[in-house]
Amino acid sequence: MRRRAPLVAPACGVGLQHWLRHPPTVHAASCPPHLEILVTSEPFMPRRHGWLPGMWRLVHVAMTLLLFATTVPSETLQAQSATSVTGLVRDETGAPVANAQLRIVGQERGGQTDERGRFVIQNVTPGEHTLEVRRIGFAVKRLPITVRAGTNEVPVALEHSALALDGVVVTGQGGEMERRRLSTNVDVISRDEIEASPTTRLDQLLQTKLPGAQIRMTSGQPGTTSLIRTRGINSVSTNSTPVIYVDGVRVDNLNTPATLGMNVSGGAHQGTATSALADIPLDNIERIEHIPGGAATTLYGSDAANGVIQIFTRRGVAGPTRANIEVETGMETPQTQFQFFNRTRDLLYRNGATQKYSAGVEGGTGGFTYSISGSARASQSHRVEGENNALSFRSGFGAEMGRSGRYQGSLSYNQDAYPRFRNGNSGGYNSIWFVEGGRSNAFGFNPNIDQLGDSAWRALQGFVSKAEALQDNSVRVRRFTTSHGFTIEPMTGLSVKANVGIDQRLTHERAITTNEFLIHTKQVAVGTSDRGTIQNYDRTFQGLTGELTAQHRYDRGAVSIVSAVGGQLFRNDDEQVAYTATNVRDGAQTVTGAGTTTGADATLRVANYGLYGQTNIGLSDKYFLELGVRADQNTAFGSTVGAQYYPKVGLVYELTQESWVRSVVSERWLPKFRLRGNYGVAGNFPRPFANDQTINFSSLGGALAATFGQPGDASLRPERTSTFEGGFDASLLSDRATVSLTVYKSRTDDALLNAPSAPSSGQTAQLRNVGVIENRGIELRSSVVPWSGPSGRLTLTGSLNTLKNKMVSTGNTPVFNLGGLSERTIQAVVEAGQPVGYLRGTKATFNADGTVAKIEQLQYLGKPHPDAFGSMSAQLRLGSRFTINADGDYQFGASSHSFDRHFRFQYGLPETIVPAAAVKAAGGPANIWLDVFNLFVEKTDFVKLRNVSVEYRLPDRFIPRGARSARISFAANNLLTWAASSFDPEVDLSGAIGQGGAAVGGFNYSTDSAARSFLLSIGVGF
Repeated sequence: MRRRAPLVAPACGVGLQHWLRHPPTVHAASCPPHLEILVTSEPFMPRRHGWLPGMWRLVHVAMTLLLFATTVPSETLQAQSATSVTGLVRDETGAPVANAQLRIVGQERGGQTDERGRFVIQNVTPGEHTLEVRRIGFAVKRLPITVRAGTNEVPVALEHSALALDGVVVTGQGGEMERRRLSTNVDVISRDEIEASPTTRLDQLLQTKLPGAQIRMTSGQPGTTSLIRTRGINSVSTNSTPVIYVDGVRVDNLNTPATLGMNVSGGAHQGTATSALADIPLDNIERIEHIPGGAATTLYGSDAANGVIQIFTRRGVAGPTRANIEVETGMETPQTQFQFFNRTRDLLYRNGATQKYSAGVEGGTGGFTYSISGSARASQSHRVEGENNALSFRSGFGAEMGRSGRYQGSLSYNQDAYPRFRNGNSGGYNSIWFVEGGRSNAFGFNPNIDQLGDSAWRALQGFVSKAEALQDNSVRVRRFTTSHGFTIEPMTGLSVKANVGIDQRLTHERAITTNEFLIHTKQVAVGTSDRGTIQNYDRTFQGLTGELTAQHRYDRGAVSIVSAVGGQLFRNDDEQVAYTATNVRDGAQTVTGAGTTTGADATLRVANYGLYGQTNIGLSDKYFLELGVRADQNTAFGSTVGAQYYPKVGLVYELTQESWVRSVVSERWLPKFRLRGNYGVAGNFPRPFANDQTINFSSLGGALAATFGQPGDASLRPERTSTFEGGFDASLLSDRATVSLTVYKSRTDDALLNAPSAPSSGQTAQLRNVGVIENRGIELRSSVVPWSGPSGRLTLTGSLNTLKNKMVSTGNTPVFNLGGLSERTIQAVVEAGQPVGYLRGTKATFNADGTVAKIEQLQYLGKPHPDAFGSMSAQLRLGSRFTINADGDYQFGASSHSFDRHFRFQYGLPETIVPAAAVKAAGGPANIWLDVFNLFVEKTDFVKLRNVSVEYRLPDRFIPRGARSARISFAANNLLTWAASSFDPEVDLSGAIGQGGAAVGGFNYSTDSAARSFLLSIGVGF
């Protein structure tokens, strides 16, 4: 690999353009002492993608500007105020608390603590004030302070509070709301948790951070779809992925195949489709909020039955400029635990190097705040071929507007590129099927590769190596998101906020199949030169969100009322184009000049308009009543359908505010205990244009022929999910332990199903509101602090969720499948009275002597969703510098079918699960394999250790000159798995059949497991 000069700041006096082309090494003698900073990491530079050199130039520029910004004395960046409040925030053990938010109540003045717990609030008016300090995981602190001219030192001590009922959340409330007033749980992931995680994509981050959600990666290939479930399966026609907002802007959350998209998985419905969740950048995030559904999501209306995730980015805080640089390096290595053959790793996988460079700067003065960050990542795939690359930039700004207004804006851009490998039911050469499924026998090799002699092994290695190198399937994504919010407070207690934003995502997928690949994999004859193909798929998504909200707070005596009214509009435009060339000669990279070219396009467009209002009434800070309603109109509704209304009502009773409770149990044993219950309705709107009557056009004899399309339904309306829930939240033993329990039951009425039209009409099936689905379960979460003192703190958390799901009615719609293959084999189907997507296939039973007793078709074989699942985590902090984090998750009660194991049996590899007498009587495995699908359905119970990270913050004497802080961390991902199945229980090829469709899983079919990663990072703050 060609060597590059080290990444350094430009020498003083050297022009920037000259430095970009010839980056020099900075010598201490050529610059002032504060520029003696040298970054010498050698980036991994794959050359396949032509935009990478430009990407690294951008990184050079960003790092250089950051280095200069951090070396300019803070006095030159901002005027020092004559009056300021400064201090140190510590917890009850004396350890400094980073990222705590501070504000002077009644003034637009605030600050944030740095890594050492220090803060500065500038331009404070002298006089009597209240200093409010908030931090996720701590009780809110309010201190009366007297501010005099000059610098005022104020020490602050915070106390841990696992329930954090004084904390403020926004999602689903129309504005800021204290958690103690809410009858629903809102999960919050803090900035510290995000930064400590070794994951690179949003759904991976959420796997162990959301106690009530289950998230499974369907493939180990980067950027692919995932299965996300909260409170069961509410729909058989729409995907279960929650709605996602970034700074109030609804973003593309496509987690299924696109209508027009690259398919390298065959008829198993694109298990490696590209997911829009994979490229939501994780840089510069302040916190993430999640609400699971029901009353919590009512204010999001016709698109929120599966819950809402909202990401809040940093906007900076007033104070001196702070900057950081982080370098991360490591390795991704394959998980071999579930590989049947020992030699599979040597054929298909490698240890892939990975590097990431990040930089950021934030601060503010004079009513203006800012936070800017960027990162670049390049890594080798853990497959023997391919590289993955990513570049992201995100900025946030805040500015005071007059005496009572404030602007907050954010902007992000990122681009990703990664390869795709054939898998699943793709036919022809598919490396995992070829090796692990025993398909190599069709290519003249002994399928038992562990028994191959040296000569046969070398021949197999050469064949696979060339076949892998000849695959050329790639995905490139570019994404731009921006949000702009304006808040004014025209009078005391009233705030009005307007927010508008855009999310634009462009995806380009390309698959080039050469004649050389087809010849090598024996799909065409030697000498063929015109059977190559080039397939291109472009998808452009653009979402527009606008919202206007007014919130009023009223406090008089024991009564407090928080009311909000607002309106929201979002519009999504999804345009897709496919252009394909066939009869292509090798070497061609474009469709121009091909023997045959074809094209297709698709457009999906939907707009939703909603009005909402809610009020939260509190009495004596003890009783709270929630009332709310939203009315929606949507372009996917039928022409005779009016506005759809979604009500909610909730009650909270905080018992520990009662004097009689305190007479029974002391505050030490039961600091907090509250009861809560609610009812709410949320919806799922139909797919775009499903309400319209259409005509299908096709080419026939060189002319355009017309046939019936969908009949249309003027009464088509959204699915409505009604949820009842109740539970309690309690803290115990001086807040050393917490328990939270929720029991829920949800019912989806008007469920959308493709119902058949009357035979006499001659028309096709039509999406109609004819189904009913029920889900019920419990959600239990708990935390305990078994040890806390001046020398450290240990915190343990865990969750348990149960789920019972049933398709109550299909409105006489015949049984239909959501995944799998044919009725003769195995499918995930929908049938009244059964769990949604249960596995149905051929079942064999045997006599005592091993011979076949009975073969039954279309039998219940299991279900892909679990009876119980949850997560667990531990954090050990030693002193103020050393922290260890570990987390994992588990599931019990689900099943999946293993096609790889089933194929190994068919191809004659050793397998004892089918009785030998039955195999002998049938004349061999190939004659009985279609009759024994039940034997290859396995329980997918597992317990997994997801992430372990260790962080050490360096003492001042080891920090580089000019720096404020430094840390070293090591993290590992996907470390250990205990599983009841012979295959990876998380890997699941069965995605949705169509764009936005339901996906339930249940099939392990020649798909990569997620890689195991080990990462070392060094971060320096200035």
